[in-house]
Amino acid sequence: MNNTLPKQIIESHVEPDINNNEAFLYKFTNLDNDKKYIGRHKGKPFDGYMFSSKDDQFLEDFMHPNARFKYEVTQYGTYEYMGAVEKQELTLVNAKDNPEYYNKSNGGSSMELPRIKLIESIVTSIQNDKEYEGAKVIFTPVKDLPENRLQIREFTKDPSHVRRLKDKINDESSLEHLLVVILKDRLYRGQQGDLIPDGNHSIEAAEESKYGSRGMIPTIVLPEYLHKDLSDQEVDLLALMFNPRVKNPRLESSHEDIARQVCNMKFQGLETSSKEVQDLYHYFHLTKSDKTKVSKIAKQMYEEQNPSHTTWINYGAGDEKKSILKLIKKECVTEFNNTGIFSKMYSTSKYNAWSDIYDMMLWNKENPHNKIKTYKVRFYHTNQDYKDTWKKKWKSNNEYVIDTVLNKHNIKRDWSYLPEQRSKVSLAKYMKVWYNEVICTSLKKR
Repeated sequence: MNNTLPKQIIESHVEPDINNNEAFLYKFTNLDNDKKYIGRHKGKPFDGYMFSSKDDQFLEDFMHPNARFKYEVTQYGTYEYMGAVEKQELTLVNAKDNPEYYNKSNGGSSMELPRIKLIESIVTSIQNDKEYEGAKVIFTPVKDLPENRLQIREFTKDPSHVRRLKDKINDESSLEHLLVVILKDRLYRGQQGDLIPDGNHSIEAAEESKYGSRGMIPTIVLPEYLHKDLSDQEVDLLALMFNPRVKNPRLESSHEDIARQVCNMKFQGLETSSKEVQDLYHYFHLTKSDKTKVSKIAKQMYEEQNPSHTTWINYGAGDEKKSILKLIKKECVTEFNNTGIFSKMYSTSKYNAWSDIYDMMLWNKENPHNKIKTYKVRFYHTNQDYKDTWKKKWKSNNEYVIDTVLNKHNIKRDWSYLPEQRSKVSLAKYMKVWYNEVICTSLKKR
């Protein structure tokens, strides 16, 4: 890998990619005019790629003899996730119409990222400043609150919390420590009406107190224009972030509450390592053990709601990967085994044969007495979509082209597909049996 940058780059900041992600987000900043370009790349920093911009002004500025630029790699993740982050950042500043950016579009991605920091700012403004964008907290008679109000999908009543609030109301003869937040005329999950993301417990406690509906409760009503651009998922997160309330008896958002929203994010395509999920963890001051617990609960929720997800064994990580790599090391000729086998494992979503062909040709040139005679690959599918795409689009073409190349060098192709579903026996036991029956038998025949 060549990490030499061109002379135009006089400053750089590239965080190490400890998780070996497939893509990254990068930013160029012109230090003479502070103009920026943001992009994403499927690959690794310093892999020979610089940028994809075709903007004339950017190219002219970058190629100027006295150009001075800063290069940053700001985030790592899947290529799809990086596209969503790119779109969010460019849209936030409307880069395509912003003279401070070289980008001519605001990106494109079907993945929508929840704006955790925006939701946090709304909650903080309402709780601390008692207002948001001109909407202010006022006192409203409990009896005048909307009767046919919509309910947050994830909201569950906690009778013990209602009881504590009711006791506090009765003891202090006041509702001033409470707060009701209303999203006026909200279209939520296909229904239109007044939605209350925070204050349902407070309303019920007030109604059950000895004062009934006769008191006045602090209320803030956000008109439609202030919430119409929030997605339903962001509204769910808004409701979640309002707990705990500082002046209320504490109803902390439980691990399960937080995990439910993380699960929702996973269905959007986000991983628990994503910035959005980590920002959510940070908001709730989760410890390392709390994060582990919430991530585990979210994973269980996700798998329960998406059973097919659990059928695909991920050989690209964990014990599964270690087991296969151990087998490969024992049989691959490049480990100076006299097997004549060039052994590999690939996901069908990422397979590219040309690097292997290059390595095999060079090996045979440099090792004429221990040549590679078999190109062996164990494939695995990461999900049904990749399996279908491989079978319909890539499998036969790869086989034809690779056979055409390898046959000229007397190398045969030996491809197999690893089991997709977990069996009732442990994977470690399965691997041991598979190794003894398949690999050892094969080696003995030689």
